[in-house]
Amino acid sequence: VLRTKNRPIASGKITVKVAILYSCILCLLALLVLLNFNYFTIILALGSMPLAFTYPLMKRLTYWPQLFLGITFNYGLILGWTAVYGKIDFIPLIFYIGAIFWTLGYDTIYGYQDIKDDEIIGLKSTSIKFKNKAKQFLITCYLVLILILIIIGYMMSFSKYYYFFLIIPFIHLFIYQIKIFDHNSPENCLKAFKSNNLFGLIVLFNILIGKFI
Repeated sequence: VLRTKNRPIASGKITVKVAILYSCILCLLALLVLLNFNYFTIILALGSMPLAFTYPLMKRLTYWPQLFLGITFNYGLILGWTAVYGKIDFIPLIFYIGAIFWTLGYDTIYGYQDIKDDEIIGLKSTSIKFKNKAKQFLITCYLVLILILIIIGYMMSFSKYYYFFLIIPFIHLFIYQIKIFDHNSPENCLKAFKSNNLFGLIVLFNILIGKFI
């Protein structure tokens, strides 16, 4: 893939053996942190390891690697809840589903940067699957996300200000991000993808407003 050819392993700057060793060290450090949490959280966290190790293979097996990434990447949302409360609940599970749809959206945008190379070498993604209906797919994912944010506000008894200020992340997704998104422009895709940093920050502040104001 042209865009990633200069990354350390792809360019040969780091050997596969060194990368594996480095990964093992990081896993060990993560385990040391994990052992400070309650038993339930430790078990759940260890259960995420197969997800993390198999995700890199998904683009070879399915058109839905972005879904698998969402399941894997957002797993920490559940772990954060169980680390504090020591049990699972509907709130983190529903939030988890919303985060998965968010990932489905932004990583599909990200995937359009490499769609030509991916098609040539036979890889799969939601970017390829929905290449002729890109914006429709993104709108669907983001509508589910916004709906879940509304449900979360109700379940957590957030103040009315939370719902009022939800208009800001809504505008960011549907008026800004989807409007500037052009699946034929890698530079534009990267810009739209990176704008999700701001979206996440907006949602965080919105949650704080709903909780404390």
